[in-house]
Amino acid sequence: MSKTTIPTGGITADAIDGTKIADDAINSEHYTDGSIDTAHIGDSQVTAAKATGVGGLAKIVEKTVNSAVSEVTFQNAFTSTYRKYLLVVSMLIPSSDATINLRFYQSDGTSEYSGGYYNFVSAGRDNSGNFESDQGNGDNKIVFCTGGTDANSASDGGMSGAFYFLEPYSSEFSARMTGTYQWRNASNEYVAQYISGKYSGTALRTGFKLYPGSGNIEKCFATLYGVIN
Repeated sequence: MSKTTIPTGGITADAIDGTKIADDAINSEHYTDGSIDTAHIGDSQVTAAKATGVGGLAKIVEKTVNSAVSEVTFQNAFTSTYRKYLLVVSMLIPSSDATINLRFYQSDGTSEYSGGYYNFVSAGRDNSGNFESDQGNGDNKIVFCTGGTDANSASDGGMSGAFYFLEPYSSEFSARMTGTYQWRNASNEYVAQYISGKYSGTALRTGFKLYPGSGNIEKCFATLYGVIN
């Protein structure tokens, strides 16, 4: 005959194991406050849905380039999970004095939007007080570093900066981007600049690439984050 009442003193330590506890039977009211430590949270278990209202950044992809490539790609990086993204470029050095350009990827993740739907404006000053600016209306790309980044300025990191992408994964709104950055131009002048641009079509954008106007990219350290609501 089974017993229905067993005094606490009659249960030895560690006698009740997982086989004696029904699934989904222990409510969180029985947990000691602060008792769930890092080791008991599985990898990738705290998702964006569970962090809603908390804010912050979720790393999407990190790019490290230490040898010559023709472009740095962020394919299939934009999804419906986030409406805003932050790109932090700590270093981007081209192999020759060249502009740095950006194009978005189409919904298939590999084809580029290269038609005349890009609009952008950038402006800044170099350390001698000279004005640097560029603009494009109906262009086929967004252009950074108009005078050509000094390829020999490895110690200065070529181009570096932070850029926001707004509504890139949307078929309702144009994809917009804005940011500030620094670079050393072909005249060996240090330039501080801002840029604002957009792709005016409303077709889905799933990612983007950075590429030089000529030559290759020798080094690039960049990270793309999703901005949690």
